[in-house]
Amino acid sequence: MDQTNHKSIDKKSRMAGIDLITSLLVMAVSIAVSVMSLKMPRPAGWKSAPGLIPLLFASTLFFMGLGLFISASRSNGIPTLLGMLSGFSMVNFLADARIKRALWIILLTGIYILLLTGQLPFEIAGGLFLFSAFSVFWRSGGWLKISLISLIIPLFFGFAFRVLFSFLLPGDSIFDLFL
Repeated sequence: MDQTNHKSIDKKSRMAGIDLITSLLVMAVSIAVSVMSLKMPRPAGWKSAPGLIPLLFASTLFFMGLGLFISASRSNGIPTLLGMLSGFSMVNFLADARIKRALWIILLTGIYILLLTGQLPFEIAGGLFLFSAFSVFWRSGGWLKISLISLIIPLFFGFAFRVLFSFLLPGDSIFDLFL
């Protein structure tokens, strides 16, 4: 973004423009999660559906995103966003460390949701996602710590949800071999 344009927009109006983008992204993601949740199997009705909790969270997120959209629109968000976009520079945008981190987490989450979930047991898919995310964002934790946490957390949640609460997990569970 052009620095002169950036300085001419006050901080509150700038936040409203950013909130407008955020609200649209939140609503789009919540709709996508809702659609995927509705497509999940329901072996014994909704109470046995692994997509029930993601559907509830996605519905809640949609209404939060809608509230943010309305608030940002009332705070002059649309004209501000248009002004911000007029001075937009892709090079400066991609050079921002916060943007790089956001793009990494979007990429890793997309791989997890689209390629791993449902294809691999829950614990393996979760472990691969955690290992990848920690490798990108927490290298100072050390490879042994990253590996152990990436192994233990999915096993704990898989055991808790599948064995203790008898919830179905997307992509089955390695605990299904023992049940």
